[in-house]
Amino acid sequence: MESNRTIRAIDLTTEFDEFEELSVLSFGAGANPNRSMYRWLFDDNPYDPPGGNMMFVMRDRDAGGRMIASDGLIPFDLKLGDRIVKAAHSVKSMTHPDYKRQGIFRTMTENSLRQGEKHGVQVVLGFANKNSYPAYQKFGWTTLYPRSVYVFPSDISRKIEAKTHSRVLGKMGNLCFRMATDLKRSGLHALKNYRVQTFGRVPPEAGELWEKYQDKFENLIVRDMTYLRWRYDERPDRSYETILLSDSEGPAGYLILRQSVANGKPMVCVTENFTDPDNIEAISALAEAVIAYCRKNESAYAVVCSAGYGKYDEVFRRYGFVPQKGQGTIVIAKSLDPSVSEKDLVGAERWHMSQGDGESELDL
Repeated sequence: MESNRTIRAIDLTTEFDEFEELSVLSFGAGANPNRSMYRWLFDDNPYDPPGGNMMFVMRDRDAGGRMIASDGLIPFDLKLGDRIVKAAHSVKSMTHPDYKRQGIFRTMTENSLRQGEKHGVQVVLGFANKNSYPAYQKFGWTTLYPRSVYVFPSDISRKIEAKTHSRVLGKMGNLCFRMATDLKRSGLHALKNYRVQTFGRVPPEAGELWEKYQDKFENLIVRDMTYLRWRYDERPDRSYETILLSDSEGPAGYLILRQSVANGKPMVCVTENFTDPDNIEAISALAEAVIAYCRKNESAYAVVCSAGYGKYDEVFRRYGFVPQKGQGTIVIAKSLDPSVSEKDLVGAERWHMSQGDGESELDL
């Protein structure tokens, strides 16, 4: 790297305005501008190494110290087979438009990997889109799998109304659509076997379920209460609801949901769906709970992301969750520890990954 360019961890107290400007230039006006959110994400992460965050920015001294790029890591604990390893998400890779095609993307990525290795990170996960994926391939990152996106259409009245210019036809068409889809699911009533509770914060039972089911999974983020409280209860700019399902033996599964608006339509984001991955009835009950939540809140649709572990794909499709071709990001990885091999990582069938695991849901 040229000596007139420096890289160091960001100080949000003094550098947030420039970081926000770079975000808007890179991702558009929809980039999240919330200072408290970035402080929570980078500075208050319980998995950060002692002494600070791992979000790095580059400055150009020849341009008066202008911030020209960023790249960083969000660390977390990862269950990989029968062990827990230190992992991190690769996030916020940005280069100022005036500095494109100067090797800065690669320089920043390599810096993050060096810093991660220095602080004990054993593997870095990334979510590449069609623009960044070729570069990561060139840098030697391993392709794990394309991330699946499912959409459950709950209310199509707005879609029909837009085509017919008639609110009445929109409502009538949606009523017919619901009757037809409900008829297809007429024999599916798993939720009736569970007690349903809704919480504004993640209840401790969610941590109990991690202890109960973790050995049934192969690869996934450690969803203990340290992670869940930080990820959902402490985030300052979003609110989530947890739906807890219990059977005669106690807690059996949970959903963490948030309501949002996309393309002018109210939608539900399923940020977490967790239960015994081989229990079709329990996963079915979670699917039915998502549908009921959409109906209750008059949402147009729900979105859930997944990998391929367990019976989730089978159940989602049965309940009318429609796979969206080409909409998911590609999950990639870079091992920083020889004990984490490619064979431990590759394949959607190894992973449980919900929407909340991804950079897209963090709205970076």
